[in-house]
Amino acid sequence: MAELTLELTRRGLTATESDHTKEPSKRGLWPLYLALALQFTGALLFIGDLWISMQGFEAFWLPGFLRDYIQILAGLSLAVGVFTSIFFLRHSLERVADMTRQIDVASGQFEDHLKAYFKSWELSPSEQSVAIYAMKGFSNAEVAELRGTSAFTVKSQMNAVYRKSGFANRNQLISFLVEELLAGVASPTD
Repeated sequence: MAELTLELTRRGLTATESDHTKEPSKRGLWPLYLALALQFTGALLFIGDLWISMQGFEAFWLPGFLRDYIQILAGLSLAVGVFTSIFFLRHSLERVADMTRQIDVASGQFEDHLKAYFKSWELSPSEQSVAIYAMKGFSNAEVAELRGTSAFTVKSQMNAVYRKSGFANRNQLISFLVEELLAGVASPTD
């Protein structure tokens, strides 16, 4: 099971439990706070310099070369702030998308998520059908009886599902699909 989780994580198909329970900590937000402080300082320097220039005190404030360095640092601090803000915004949007997916699954939209995976795996309608029966726990013989086909045909279709999805066997496929179903469900704590 640990190998499956590692493989799915490597493929980017699933998130681990720690991803679902991980809340942003203040320690993890220090780059954002630093960038905001730099932006605020840079803005104050620009506004202060503009105000001093408007009042006609620029000759008394700082020598020209020092004033240029302050303006360069202020500009760089604003740029760092923008890039850091973009990074955190992107991360926040990814978290919102993940939470939306969890809410959809929890609110009965699991079928749509299954169809999206089946489409990305390029499964035929027959392969989708046997994959759903497999998820429900039916054996190949039982699926063949339910679908009115031979067990050999079902086995062939299941092998196509494994090949297209990248899973080695029924247990891995079912584990992945069940994990998707339960992704947003919190486990009880002792």
